[in-house]
Amino acid sequence: MPFKLPKESRSFFKPIDDSSKNKFETLFDKYYMCLMMGLSREKLGMKEEVEPQEFVDYYPELYVDKKELIMGLLINAEAKRQGISNKDSLEKLMLELIDDKTVTKLSSKGVDKLNLYAAGGMNIISDQLDKTDKLEEFLVHYYRLINNDENEAV
Repeated sequence: MPFKLPKESRSFFKPIDDSSKNKFETLFDKYYMCLMMGLSREKLGMKEEVEPQEFVDYYPELYVDKKELIMGLLINAEAKRQGISNKDSLEKLMLELIDDKTVTKLSSKGVDKLNLYAAGGMNIISDQLDKTDKLEEFLVHYYRLINNDENEAV
């Protein structure tokens, strides 16, 4: 069950990649930034906005301890998005998204949803933030955006 980048992420982050200064260490770092934005806003992208090829099918070492956080945020975002409020429906949702036998602890549907949330997050990022070649600048603006419920452009 592979993780797939939002299509727009490579071009959006290219100025940072091309700079000789600080950079993201992995593709998963970029994916994670997009994912957290999408999950925090409960914003799904479309399947066409996700690259067809996988870039990794496991959590890189730096993210292994974030597995449960990501699962919880996914369940929370999906429950809110679907308007689920009762125990039985929530349990059914959890069974659809989680598979304890996989490396990611997510079902294929769960990973597919994560990829769509990453695409949704990329849409928010590209709509609200200007491209920059400075990682530090991006992170400051990202922080402001993810903590701003009014989607203030930066």
